[in-house]
Amino acid sequence: MRFRCPFCFYTVAADDSLRGYPIHCPGCSRELTVPPSRFQDGCVIGDFLIRTKIGTGAVGTVYLATQLSLDRQVALKVLLPEFSTRNGIQDFLKEARAAAALNHVNLIQSVAIGEEDGICYMAMPYISGGSVMDRIHREKQLPVDESLHIIQQAAEALHYVWTECGLVHRDIKPDNIMLTQEGIVKITDFGMSVYAEEWENDSQISGSPSYMSPELFQGSKPDPRTDIYSLGVTLYQMLSGRLPFESQTIRTVAYQHQEEDPEALDKLNPEVPPSVVKLVRRMLAKKPENRFQTMEELLSEIWTIRQETAPNRDLVPEVHTISVRRLDYEMQRDSVQTRAKVRELEGEVRKRSRKLRLVMLFIPAAAVLGIIITLFWYGNLPAKVSAEARLRTKIEYFTRLVNDDSIPLQSILDEGEKIIADFGTPGNRVQKLMLENLRGLMVKAELRRLRIENLNLKNRLRAARRENAVIRQQLDRTTIKEPEK
Repeated sequence: MRFRCPFCFYTVAADDSLRGYPIHCPGCSRELTVPPSRFQDGCVIGDFLIRTKIGTGAVGTVYLATQLSLDRQVALKVLLPEFSTRNGIQDFLKEARAAAALNHVNLIQSVAIGEEDGICYMAMPYISGGSVMDRIHREKQLPVDESLHIIQQAAEALHYVWTECGLVHRDIKPDNIMLTQEGIVKITDFGMSVYAEEWENDSQISGSPSYMSPELFQGSKPDPRTDIYSLGVTLYQMLSGRLPFESQTIRTVAYQHQEEDPEALDKLNPEVPPSVVKLVRRMLAKKPENRFQTMEELLSEIWTIRQETAPNRDLVPEVHTISVRRLDYEMQRDSVQTRAKVRELEGEVRKRSRKLRLVMLFIPAAAVLGIIITLFWYGNLPAKVSAEARLRTKIEYFTRLVNDDSIPLQSILDEGEKIIADFGTPGNRVQKLMLENLRGLMVKAELRRLRIENLNLKNRLRAARRENAVIRQQLDRTTIKEPEK
């Protein structure tokens, strides 16, 4: 076995019998302890320095490793000892070559394969964003359109592998759907995949029972509808946080997949719209002929549904168009909120404008009342001069307040209400008309306030529209569509 000295980084070779025992580094002469396992941090296999274990698949364990020659991080898949038979090694190499031959943005390619001291390994690019299963564990239920976006990308990858080489994955599940930091889906683990032309009736039944289609349990020949069923189970789990069928035994799970219906998706998650419930139900149809017949048919339906579910439908990739950048859901939510704010402000402006028009209609009537009051005041001797003189003084004072732009409008209105309350009930028609004149001045002040608020609303509306335009430009820049080759 080989491992790296933590002091001088010399690659030390040691006999397997020395595992766990101290030796001296040939590079720096310091005492080292030989790792007890071939796969501990610091061990070297081929061109790869193992760092830590990151997962276990159907036939292998995956480690985060560094490719020494290129100084880059990779995911190193090592074949489990129990599968290191002649047939197991052949199947492992078959998976590695299949992954190396497939060139699609939503697939993980193998970058190296090899064997050292009976250990078979395959290196792939390391996806730091984790798997869909990691997201489910953290969030329980994923947002509807983001789930559809993930399934759409996965279906594009599966469409590619079928049309290019007649390959069926047979082990689609959240653990095998990786997500980059940019939100790009990467399908991995082709260890269970099979070429349609190589299928034989006595071929071994393979797959993860919780995600297997009914026909796989029956040993029937798989085709794209098999992977569509597994995608349906995955989508159901992403939206509900649980599997459609769960049991302690494979026999019971097999029976459930073949005979029972899962609990209604919208009961587990009321936010799932009917169109998505119908989509999942069709993907999980027991008979293959009742499902979508091709990945292309499935993709078309997903695209149609996402025109309603997507925060911004302009960013939904067309069928067989690859989105090479993440749909930024935070930015999309900001865009939706900004558009909602624009609509709210537009409604408020319309409401204020209607109110302003009504006030404008009332102003002439108030002016007429003022003229009547003036004529009546000078043409008739009031019965109670002292009370009317007091009210006239307050009206003159209030008029100065109304015309003073430095005084807050709300203070003016409060003062007017106070004068009316202090004066009390008018004693004659003159006093009543004088109070109406006072109310006319208050309407004038209210009109000024409405005009100012209307102007402020229009300014906020213009700012919101500018903000919305900036967000749309950012969204356009962050999503680049590239036709599939």
